Amino acid sequence: MKHQLKELLDRSISDLGETKRAVHCESELSLSNAINTLKSNKIGSLVVVENSRVVGIFTERDVLMKCALQDIPLGTAKICDYMTKNPVCVQRFETIGNVLLKMQDGKFRHIIIVDSYGNLEKVVSLREIMDYLMGFFITSASKAA
Repeated sequence: MKHQLKELLDRSISDLGETKRAVHCESELSLSNAINTLKSNKIGSLVVVENSRVVGIFTERDVLMKCALQDIPLGTAKICDYMTKNPVCVQRFETIGNVLLKMQDGKFRHIIIVDSYGNLEKVVSLREIMDYLMGFFITSASKAA
């Protein structure tokens, strides 16, 4: 089993297959619109881009930790003032193990995948990675039974 886990962790993050395409916005989007976008798309993160470059990420955690119970005018406040700036981004060939380490070190649950030019490709959540890993082991266990 150790060998199987190492093999999985050494796979590229692109091996996860089809994940949700990243939803993105510009930094001047209002908090109200950003929160509505998260809710209506049933997603946990919104990537903030300027001139096709990733400059931030706004997550459900940002809503809870930076916005909730604050006296913020959601209609006029801008996402750029509440997003996480300069988020960690990786390219599609990064290993799942390295991505998990970066997520653990940074204490975040979403990681942005960019191409070799730094352009947004997609966002991968910790849940998607865990579903992928668990799917492998559940399938393996059912085959062994």
